[in-house]
Amino acid sequence: MTTDIASEVRPGIPDGDPDGDSDGRVCVIGAGPAGIAMCRALAQRDIPFDCFERGEEVGGLWRYSPGSGSCAYTSLAANTSKTVMQYPSFPMPDDMPEYPHHTQVARYFDDYVDHYGLREHIRFGTEVTQVERAADGRWRVTLADGTGDWYRAVLVASGGRHGVPAYASYDGTFTGRELHSFDYDGPEEFAGKTVVVLGLGATSADIATEVSRVAKATHLSARTGHYVVPKILEGRPIDKLSPFMKKLSVEQRRPLLTLMIKLVHGDMSAYGLPTPPYKPGQGPLISTSEFLPAIVHGRISPKPVVESVRGRTVRFADGQAVEADVIIHCTGYRIAYPFLDDEIVGDGDDAPPLYQMVVPPEIDGLYFVGLVHSMTSLMPVAEHQSEWIGDLLTGAVTLPSRGHMWSAIRDSRRRQDKRFHDSSGHLLVDPREYERLLEAERRTFAAAGANSGAAATSRRRKNR
Repeated sequence: MTTDIASEVRPGIPDGDPDGDSDGRVCVIGAGPAGIAMCRALAQRDIPFDCFERGEEVGGLWRYSPGSGSCAYTSLAANTSKTVMQYPSFPMPDDMPEYPHHTQVARYFDDYVDHYGLREHIRFGTEVTQVERAADGRWRVTLADGTGDWYRAVLVASGGRHGVPAYASYDGTFTGRELHSFDYDGPEEFAGKTVVVLGLGATSADIATEVSRVAKATHLSARTGHYVVPKILEGRPIDKLSPFMKKLSVEQRRPLLTLMIKLVHGDMSAYGLPTPPYKPGQGPLISTSEFLPAIVHGRISPKPVVESVRGRTVRFADGQAVEADVIIHCTGYRIAYPFLDDEIVGDGDDAPPLYQMVVPPEIDGLYFVGLVHSMTSLMPVAEHQSEWIGDLLTGAVTLPSRGHMWSAIRDSRRRQDKRFHDSSGHLLVDPREYERLLEAERRTFAAAGANSGAAATSRRRKNR
């Protein structure tokens, strides 16, 4: 990505509402892992803000209750170790397990919010239904009860790439039960049944493994292969890289990662899984220590993609067929922000074009937090994004010209297309590289930001 300073800078963000009565507040939508990181950055800069959260607690998709519909499920545990997933500003407790259960992660979010005194700024049980930008650049945020308010900026930290469940498509109609992993609570209801799990990823590996312990038969249908790595290697979490490894780029780490996979698991085709169409490091890794043994023990039967269904008969691309009771779609999500204009969000298959994956170049005062697919964990990335956004809002740093931003977006996407497999879209980032990029952004534009912020404030006062 280019970081040359452009000759033109964007104007500052308007303060207050159209009548000049506001205190310069900004709005945070969502109090999940990204939203509370954004709240912390605002609070530490004394930027007044309101945060709206649809649920009754912080933590977003990590909060689980049976039947509520969530990416979480009863047995869910982190697939990245605690030292990799924790916020840089707030380490997880020493007595927390290396791979914490979702209830422990949720308590950690509570502790984070209370430690920084953020809870008083969050309105729970409050859904945002519409976000509109006025002609003067201010933002109107409308809530489900019809009330609303004006803000100088809106920080979107809700839903993101887990916006709307996506389902596999195939010819025919299934007369058994179909559900998405979003609606999965646990394996008990599938005892003694024949289950077909669609998709290969971290979630499908977990669900197929635990369903296989109670089901009559479990079949995993995979269109695309991915690399599987163990959670523990030589007694340590596999994602606890040495200081040397952390300094290496994705390309420099690849030979070591390839060798490790070869020595520990061998080729994925040996397990009946599709061979990944990319090299290690060009796509997400599935971190699990139980999935491949379940295949070897015969509890999970790998299958190719589903070609058609007729009643209870599920036919695969290789001509084999099984009589199934249940199909579980572990087929991911589409990006969705129902409170934003469709022209901003796009078609939901890929992220909208965003400068540094945060800023839409043509829209002042709108920022996206957490709309990335980190190769490890979202929380550290979200906190770094929030620090940068906080500096933009105070004027400590600024944004370059729109032309510069569009050029950087095009460069970034071309680079991603070369580095990462296309199934990851343009959301996948190496967290260490991305964090260094944001730090460089703050350093590069710091001096210009301070001057630009002061000049923009002066212009706004003259125009009032």
